[in-house]
Amino acid sequence: MVGMWWLLLSLVWWCGTTAIPAPGPFMPPSSSTTNLPDAWTCPEITQQPVVECSCDMPHTLRCSGSRGAMQIIGKKLRSIGSDPGVSLLDCTIQNMTALPGLLLQGVALHGLVISSGEITEVHHTAFQGLASPLQALGLPNNKLTSVPTQALKSLPELDRLDLSSNKMKYVDAESFKGLQNLSFIELSDNILTKIAPNAFDDLPQLRILRLRGNQLTVYSITAMDPLPTIEELELSENQLLGPLGPHTFPPMESLGDLQLGHNTLSSIKKDALMGLTNLTTLSLHHNQIDVLEDNAFSQLGGLVHLDLAHNRIVAVSGASLAHLVNLLELDLRHNFLRALTADLILPLKSLEGLRLDDNDISIVASDALKNTTVLKRLTLSDNPLNCDCSLIEFAVWLSGSTLTGEDKNSPVCATPPSLENGLLVNVAVKDLVCGEDDEVIGAIEAPIEARINLETFNYDGSNVILEWSVEDSAVPYTCDAIFVYEEEGQAEVLLESNPLKCNSSQVKNPKSLRVTVPSSTHLQPGHRYRYCVVLLESKQMADDLSLVLGCSDVLPLVQSGRVLPRTDIASTNSKLPRVISIQANLSYNGHLGILLNIYPQPQLASSQCEINIAILEQGALLSQRRVNCSEPKYSYVGLNTGPYRVCANIILPNPTLDPALKPRCITVFKHVEARRFSTLDVAFVSIFLILSFMVIALIWGVRRVLLRPKLTTHQCFLPPELDDEQQHNRYVKLQATTKL
Repeated sequence: MVGMWWLLLSLVWWCGTTAIPAPGPFMPPSSSTTNLPDAWTCPEITQQPVVECSCDMPHTLRCSGSRGAMQIIGKKLRSIGSDPGVSLLDCTIQNMTALPGLLLQGVALHGLVISSGEITEVHHTAFQGLASPLQALGLPNNKLTSVPTQALKSLPELDRLDLSSNKMKYVDAESFKGLQNLSFIELSDNILTKIAPNAFDDLPQLRILRLRGNQLTVYSITAMDPLPTIEELELSENQLLGPLGPHTFPPMESLGDLQLGHNTLSSIKKDALMGLTNLTTLSLHHNQIDVLEDNAFSQLGGLVHLDLAHNRIVAVSGASLAHLVNLLELDLRHNFLRALTADLILPLKSLEGLRLDDNDISIVASDALKNTTVLKRLTLSDNPLNCDCSLIEFAVWLSGSTLTGEDKNSPVCATPPSLENGLLVNVAVKDLVCGEDDEVIGAIEAPIEARINLETFNYDGSNVILEWSVEDSAVPYTCDAIFVYEEEGQAEVLLESNPLKCNSSQVKNPKSLRVTVPSSTHLQPGHRYRYCVVLLESKQMADDLSLVLGCSDVLPLVQSGRVLPRTDIASTNSKLPRVISIQANLSYNGHLGILLNIYPQPQLASSQCEINIAILEQGALLSQRRVNCSEPKYSYVGLNTGPYRVCANIILPNPTLDPALKPRCITVFKHVEARRFSTLDVAFVSIFLILSFMVIALIWGVRRVLLRPKLTTHQCFLPPELDDEQQHNRYVKLQATTKL
């Protein structure tokens, strides 16, 4: 219906009306208006109940009626001639299943729309005999099963064709034969499953093609011949499934607007849509996209508007957006983004509007927004922002930005509780603090023990193979997962995590564990990575499940790399204090306690030695605190299951490059312990069991007394006629009972 309305408006413009101009793609040549007079009188056509007509715009006649109405309308229009004439005739006819031949012979029209909801057939001479060339034809909301090719051959000057909301399943190579002037085709809301590859080859003027609401697959689109003149292509609400790749679409050098919303596209591959080099608008909303590969838009440098709303995107890397230097509008609403980082904004030099509503964003990186950022619109409503010290830079930028008041009010704090539901723009910078309400706890017993050490590391150019030594105390065990972290500056980012299958009872030497890193093709040579293995210790006498974690140092990815055994810490020649171990316990209620072991004990004054403690989640900083070396402990509340990275390093008054001062990190998961009974619980259960036993015994005794048979006083007892010496006591009782 939208296409039909544009068709109607464009025809009104064509007829000389200046009150309602038509959009650019529908503008006819300016010379078309010179032959139309300015005077206009609506023809009176009313013959109840067959037909009734009216005019709501100049040169536009709308009629409704039943079968036979078209003959009455045609006769009337022939009688009044074409000066002043009706340029557009829009008819809604009931009970009409076929358009007859010579339907409007002798009538001068520029546009014709006929709907009945029942038309299944169009006679091959239906449009013959018109007094002027028909420029636009609409047959929407009918039951046509194919393009009426034979009837359309009478309209060689046809410029726009609307066949939406019919029952067509297939478009073949002959469907538009002879219509070389067509610039607009509307085939939306049919049931198309296949389009011949050369269906649109003989349409050199075709600029707009709308195929929304059909059943087309990626194969149907990929098989199409190149469409060099297409400027707008609408393919929303089809059955496009799978990744969007370089060859999903044929080359279309003129295409500027591509609509692919409401499909089931899963990802965007490298160099996607490489044949659409002049694309300016790309709509991919309401798909199932979860991955944007690096260089995904490398061929779309001219893109201005990109809509990725309502997908499953978790993170966006700078490499995937790096080529969109002309992008003005980016819509990422209703995804699963967890942080707003510099990767998302800095590559987009021209970005003016960014919509991030309804994601999982809790962190805004300090370097994400700078004074040079040209954003005019930024929306962050319905995101769980953690308003702590990590948001100070963003809060300062927000208050000084030129965003509208509505946009400035969109970031709302979810945590900490003291700022819940507060507008970030109204929060004072001094209130954005980290760890002020945390309680420092005493000694902590770590549930994660480092009893696995990396012995050898090998990289053959395609696979990473790790040899781990497992201490006897960790056997028996089963494998749980392997994590790979990539070093990025001072931080480490979780690159991937994969389940790991193994069982120590099924290997010859359980103290040696060989692991091949899954998806190692994602790792890049020369980059630095840390590898962590998680085992599940399964002691037979233990009540709780124990996690055993082993992590390597940060290692460069080079071929034939080998890890040498670590030297004993006590034998080091360095006199500088260092963090030699981190103990961390993440309790069931989200309370993370951290205790550090410093060696050797610092000889400096306690005020001159500090430890920097950082808690990270997937590379994003959650909390950071400096503590004195004399009190090497810290706690943080409000965490989920994890994993989290806890890193600590010594800070001295005189900076040094000694390796001892590099951060030491461990990974922490939530450790859910089985409930342990206290002494009071045991006493209560014991008393309850004793009382229950006493009650049961009492009931049983009373019941036994009440049901005992009174044989000595029974009136019906007759002893058997035997000698007393031969009568056995048990026999007497048995016989007595039988007689009773």
